[in-house]
Amino acid sequence: MDVRNDDSLVQPPFPPRRARTRQRLLAAGESLFADRGLHGVTSHDIAASAGVAAGTFYNHFPDKVHLFREIAEQALQELDRRLELGSDPKRSFSDDVRQHATALVHFAIDHRDLMRILFSPDTDAAAVQADVLARLAERIEEARREAQHRGESSPRIHPAVLAQAVVGMWSRVLAWWAEDPERVSAEVLIETLTQIQLTGTRPAPSGPVSDSTKPETNGNDLND
Repeated sequence: MDVRNDDSLVQPPFPPRRARTRQRLLAAGESLFADRGLHGVTSHDIAASAGVAAGTFYNHFPDKVHLFREIAEQALQELDRRLELGSDPKRSFSDDVRQHATALVHFAIDHRDLMRILFSPDTDAAAVQADVLARLAERIEEARREAQHRGESSPRIHPAVLAQAVVGMWSRVLAWWAEDPERVSAEVLIETLTQIQLTGTRPAPSGPVSDSTKPETNGNDLND
């Protein structure tokens, strides 16, 4: 199911009081999901935490998964805005890849709990996770096709295959990092995710890369 085509997320403007109640439910759900995961939370738990009756919850959402979908959708809209604000048609492809990695990592910093839930093994989150990854893959595929058209990316790399590989990498790496951001700095995470897309895993001419050494970026040598 595509998040964007879910009618439950296409809502007319709410009266102020109803809108405030809905936001309380969303905030309560996000907090509880962060503590217990989707599987460990019920709609009654969310209603109680928001200070409303259980029936009020169902006036807004059919179930807890639909509420989580809206949380994820709002976050994705924010990520889209960050990526759009950082886009620049005059920027090189390599800089574009780095900007996308930077936006994604900082998004993960700001939404650590959401990332942990979204990319966890929780079966309740699996359908939403698939939608999120599909959205990210579409953006990557489009960007790679444009780079190939400009001659900045190897034509031997299939954009759709690359997009699926990249979002798979991102989901696992960001879930791992969100569990403990002290494992590696944000700067090293961004650099590594950038270089994997630009040059694969080939060592830099000067030797292997460590956490304290940043490899040089060659925007003209992409995945050949």
